[in-house]
Amino acid sequence: MTTTNIETANKRPSEYGAFAVTLHWVIFFAIIALVALVNYAGSLDKTDPMRGTVMDWHKAIGVIVLGLAALRILWQRVHGAPDLVPTTRVTDVLARISHGLLYLLLLALPASGLAMVLTAGRGVTLLGIPPLMAPSKEWAGLAHNIHEVIFVTSVAVVGIHVIAALWHQYIRHDATLGRMVPWLRGKA
Repeated sequence: MTTTNIETANKRPSEYGAFAVTLHWVIFFAIIALVALVNYAGSLDKTDPMRGTVMDWHKAIGVIVLGLAALRILWQRVHGAPDLVPTTRVTDVLARISHGLLYLLLLALPASGLAMVLTAGRGVTLLGIPPLMAPSKEWAGLAHNIHEVIFVTSVAVVGIHVIAALWHQYIRHDATLGRMVPWLRGKA
């Protein structure tokens, strides 16, 4: 490889590409659907057959989010992400930590949900994933508790992420939000 090719290969993109942006928003709306589904299922009587159907959709979409999150992380590792818009050193470190935590939670939340399903001796019927083990009340309860803690943590981290994005857009007036919201590009 020539020096020019190496420099080009190591150059970070200036903004997220269409595929990365699409993955971001598909995952976002899938997570909104997951929250809505589990809240709706919780409002139904435990004997209502609709509750099982709603939870089947919740489980299937959760597994899809797990796959999409893994794809998004892989895509970013291969194609890179834009450098952070320069701020203070502390803010840069916090941004890197929060992004890393977001990616970790994007994997951990659906993985813990899948663990909860499988340790309860169930499968993900809409995706054709059969029960893979005998039910274990103890392991399923542990997985459920972990899933709930990761969910609450995710809500907090996503909240911070949204506040930071809005801070960049409306207080700092930099180009950060336009990287993931294409119609805001150039409107910092």
